[in-house]
Formats: sequence, structure tokens, C-alpha cells
Amino acid sequence: MFEIDKPGMLTMVQDLGRPGYISMGVPVSGAADSYSLRMGNRLVGNKDGEAGLEILLYGLQLRALGKMIIAITGADLGATLNREPIPMWRAVEIAKGDLLSFPPFELSSKRGCRAYLTVAGGIDVPVILGSKSTCLPGTFGGFEGRALKKGDKIKIGNGSLPFHQLINRKLNGDRIPNFTNKWEIRTILGPQDHLFTEESIKTFFSHEWRVSYKASRFGVRYIGPKFAFKPRPPHQIQRDPKGDPSNIVTQGVPLGAIEVAGGVEPIAISVDGPSTTGFVIIASTISADMWKIGQSKPDDFTTFKKVEIDEAYQILENSEKTLQDENIFMD
Repeated sequence: MFEIDKPGMLTMVQDLGRPGYISMGVPVSGAADSYSLRMGNRLVGNKDGEAGLEILLYGLQLRALGKMIIAITGADLGATLNREPIPMWRAVEIAKGDLLSFPPFELSSKRGCRAYLTVAGGIDVPVILGSKSTCLPGTFGGFEGRALKKGDKIKIGNGSLPFHQLINRKLNGDRIPNFTNKWEIRTILGPQDHLFTEESIKTFFSHEWRVSYKASRFGVRYIGPKFAFKPRPPHQIQRDPKGDPSNIVTQGVPLGAIEVAGGVEPIAISVDGPSTTGFVIIASTISADMWKIGQSKPDDFTTFKKVEIDEAYQILENSEKTLQDENIFMD
């Protein structure tokens, strides 16, 4: 069990989410960086989909109320164990009374923004709609449907492997992602790319976009040049002479869609994003790069790269093979 001394900026229980309910307005939720959570669970002997703690940027402080095996993955936020640095991407044994801390903002990482704390046995919270994830927009799931706060006591489950098989288990270095402040995110063009001018499409892929301070689990906004649209057809002009060309008939929005509201700011829809939109979608992030959206923070820079759908499937297949490879740990 853990007890929260300081909750930090935003700390929540998350697993791999609850897909299948978007049509009913329920977001996928889950870890914004699913790769880091999955690898953390591998390190401590859990199944990939077990729940851990998602930690945003800084300030979390929690105390172990028993002996356990943990791992910290994702962005390096400068975590310490009893005021000493704790190695990342490695299974570590901690004892009753140990204090795990993430430093104040000015001392935290400038590359990536979310770390994941996994523990052998997982986080013991109720399963709702097939998931333990916190759905902040719906205030359900996770720990009482909310972010953690001071005094919360987080129960953990029973691990499947003995501690001696897990201690110091370490991920191979080539499996650790490159956390940066300059991201390249691969996308599939469309479905409303035909409404933009050719020059705007070129700009979308050539410009280095700056991440806005309006970045969250709902979506990540990017600052850059304004988009231009092709002339609207006569029937639309007749019906609505001053209509916004970025407005479309409301449609479903996939995870990772990049919509352009008012032709001003591209917005990459993230794990707690909406199920529908009335704005044009210029492109969609490929599944294998969604973790980069989750690790993007204000004032990072992003370039978008166009890939074809067959290429996107191949990238996803290759990434899953990497995850399933038994040789992910160092000897």
C-alpha cells in the first residue's frame, strides 16, 4: 500500500484504457503514454494492461506502507527514493516507510512530461467498463474517479512472481524511447484534407509547430501559421454566407485526430478527448506515435510527417513485435 503525502500536479490511476465506448460518449482514457506503462508492467511482472500511476511533471510524494517491487518509466522527472536518485526502467525493491519523491518543477525533466509508477501486483481499484483507468471528464474509474490527493491510501494487488525474480530486472537500452523537446509525429492525411489549399497542406507538414500551453489529456494544441481553405461551394455560401469553412457536419473523431478549429490551431485529440467534432480533421496520428502526443508539453516543438495507411499498419505491427519480444531485458 502507498500513502500520498503530496499529490503533485496531477497523479492518477491509469491502465490501457476502455476502448469500445466512444460511440456512447465515453473516452478511451488510460495512459497517455501506453508504451511506458506497458514496459513498466513488464518490469514488475504484471500483465501489460495492469494499472499504475501516471505522474504529470512534478511534486508527487508518496510513502510505502509495506515492502514491494516498483518500476518508474516514461519521462525522467528526477524521482528519488529517500532523497537519493532512483534508477528508471528497472525493477527496484522498496521497504516499508520508504519515501518516493518527484522534485519541484524547476528541478524536473525538460524532456517529456509524464512518468509511470508500476508496482508488482498492480493497483487495486474497481474495474469499471473493463478498465481501472481514471476518466476525469466522467469522474469515474481509477481512485474514486479523480486525481489523487493528500492522505489517499492506494492498495496494491498480489504479484505473480517472487521478488527475487524481479529485483534489478532492467530494460534493454534500445527499448527505451527517445524523450525530447522536438517531436516528429507520423500522420495519415485526411479525411477533410480536400478542404484545405495545397499550400496549407504543405505548410502543415513543413512547419515546426510549437506546443501551446493548452495541452492536456483532452488534446494538445499547436501554435503556428493560419490555415487557408478552398472556396466553399455555392450551396454552402447560399445557406450560410458568413459560415466558417472549418465547420463540418458533426462526425465521430478518432483518437489522435488532428482537427483545425477556425483554421487557426491544429489540435491533436488525446486519450480523454471528445467522441465527436464539428471541425475539419486534416490528419490523424498513427497509433504507434500516440505516446509522443502524451509526452508533449508546452513550448516543445513538433513536425508532422505524412505516411500512407499501409505504412502505418506496418509500423504498428513492428512496434507490437518489439513489445512481444522476450529479449527486452538485459542479462
